Amino acid sequence: MSNDASSPGSLAQPMVLIATADDSFRTFLEYTVKSKGLVVAGVSDGETLAKRLETMAPDLLVLESRIPGVETQTLCERLRLAPQTRSMSIIAIAAEGDEASRQELLESGAHQYLSRPFSPEILMTSIGAIWHDANRDPALGLRELLTFLDLELEVSSYRVRRNGRTIHLAPTEFRLLHHLMKNPHRVYSRDELREAAWLRAVHVGPRTIDVHIGRLRAALNAAGGKGLIRTVWSVGYALSE
Repeated sequence: MSNDASSPGSLAQPMVLIATADDSFRTFLEYTVKSKGLVVAGVSDGETLAKRLETMAPDLLVLESRIPGVETQTLCERLRLAPQTRSMSIIAIAAEGDEASRQELLESGAHQYLSRPFSPEILMTSIGAIWHDANRDPALGLRELLTFLDLELEVSSYRVRRNGRTIHLAPTEFRLLHHLMKNPHRVYSRDELREAAWLRAVHVGPRTIDVHIGRLRAALNAAGGKGLIRTVWSVGYALSE
């Protein structure tokens, strides 16, 4: 893969599903993504979106915050909980006049949030950042295996196992765990975790970080064993027994 964040990995081009009610805007998004060689599909309403999600397995959903027949916050929450879609990435886009939905969508499960207008470069940078960890080229020598007690994280293959059981994590939770596993027992502040797991251009508050840590903790605990993420009140979080 190219080190340019605006160019998604060459090893596994993601399938992108674009859901927006504005036909001309969707055409612009589809053209932008297709021009980089990615596989793209588009929908304009909730019924069609539901059918597409049942019949295809997109790696990335670009979701406008206002789609006819869709409560986008509820949809993001449902996609995060379902085993078949929990690893799918979501880029939320503010519909015209809907800036207030930013925090709610990020807390519901969207990984990034873009406000209109934005350039094609901004969109591809966001997509590239999401796939930066998942599709690294093994030729770059980045096959890194981190371990802590019964937990294993392999960077190049984007795999997490606990006691031999595979754990499926969304990209943001994977980046958080990767950062925590680099220095077990060290307490990381929320600011440090934000810099490790989100683009600098994406604003997230302390509550959003707490929500994603909560999802990570729940995923690790579901695989069995003792809790591994320790909360240090007023400071941050650590990977610890």
